[in-house]
Amino acid sequence: MKFAVVGRSNKGKSSIVATIVENDEILIAPTPRTTRISQEFELKVGERILFSIIDTPGFEEAPAALEWLKRESVAAHQRRQRVQAFYDTFQGSNRFTFECELLKPILEGAAILYVVDASHPYRPNFEAEFEILQWTGQPSLALLNQTGDGRFVRDWQAALGQYFRKTLVFNAHTARFEERIRILEELRFLSDETRPVLDEAMELLKSQHQSRLRAASYILAEFISEAMHYRKKVAVDDDGSVSEQEKGRYMDEYYDHIRKLEKNSRRALAEIFSFKSLDSEETELSPKGQSDDLFGRETWEFLGLSRTELIATGTAAGALAGGAIDASVGGASMMVGTGLGAVLGSLGTGYLAFSDPQVAGFRLARKAVTVGPIKSPNFPWILLDRGLLFMVGILNRTHAQRGRLLVDEKHGGPSSRLSKTDKRLIAWHLQKIRWIGPSEGSISRLSDEIRKAMEKL
Repeated sequence: MKFAVVGRSNKGKSSIVATIVENDEILIAPTPRTTRISQEFELKVGERILFSIIDTPGFEEAPAALEWLKRESVAAHQRRQRVQAFYDTFQGSNRFTFECELLKPILEGAAILYVVDASHPYRPNFEAEFEILQWTGQPSLALLNQTGDGRFVRDWQAALGQYFRKTLVFNAHTARFEERIRILEELRFLSDETRPVLDEAMELLKSQHQSRLRAASYILAEFISEAMHYRKKVAVDDDGSVSEQEKGRYMDEYYDHIRKLEKNSRRALAEIFSFKSLDSEETELSPKGQSDDLFGRETWEFLGLSRTELIATGTAAGALAGGAIDASVGGASMMVGTGLGAVLGSLGTGYLAFSDPQVAGFRLARKAVTVGPIKSPNFPWILLDRGLLFMVGILNRTHAQRGRLLVDEKHGGPSSRLSKTDKRLIAWHLQKIRWIGPSEGSISRLSDEIRKAMEKL
């Protein structure tokens, strides 16, 4: 099944193709005539090709082309043959080059997606394009690529509705996954041929989306677990002394390693959602040393949980851990484990939450110094917030967007807006990883909770 995206030059055709087929390497530019030849792109799930979309050049001489078509009077059932005669006459010549290029896939059987820029007022000079496409007899849908305030949409809909079987408002730069699925739902009604193909495509895409969320949550859980337990060991002189300059260098190396872990996790997240052209700096959010760097002051002020929330979640996590002890002895502990766990969780988290905010320290051993791990109970929550904010950016970004990925850290992180139950469960898994260490099971369970949080973004 193939769809040809057609319309006037510089009206957003390539942007729509990039968004639908999830390809951020398609050339998009603000200047006209970026697309000069038709190019076919496939939408895939794994190696399975669902359908193809053909990006075509824009109309250039539609009124003159329509005038040629009408030189001979033909009945409605002969109009497609007349369009074919137009193509056969001018294909390969110096006239109607772009019209022939865009008509070729349509005459070969592609359904039509006609794109207009609904941020500009409707003008009757578009009607020659509408009529030419109508003469082909192919199933057609008009997409109103709305990037403005929408005041011209009704005029466009009134005009397009006379020529196309369906019209749909769609912004290629803001369409989330659900809106992209909605386009396929509308396309399935164009013809009997499209319906079974698109039904299967939608089911596969929905399944792929859930798989992506699961994979993304696991990557975040794995990164957080590794960062929480990372230690840097450095050999020192026999006397065990470490100069202030050396301490500073070791700390910088320690922080840089965690930054690198975070950057690698973000690259993996981008790849999961088929973003191949994100600038490498975008996966860091901010260069080292700026206020919203991972270890910058503002990051630790705006993200993570408040001290009150840390104590509350620490108490709840301790109670859950104690409850696990009670369950393991069949209630013989008279629920002492739950109460004791809550007290210890509260005291332990409270001490760390109100103690010196130093995020990493030195421990001297014979001929070696160890930096880390970071003890702050807020550290994993900050990592989680930064990961979730990056995911918000990814989920809200279409493959038609160019430029840096914008992530807002100044209005707090998603973790503080989670329900008490969600925070309690995440805190429990973080505590277990901190106390016992990461394992496949603990990372998977943390991943499940992160996925639930991600689905609420």
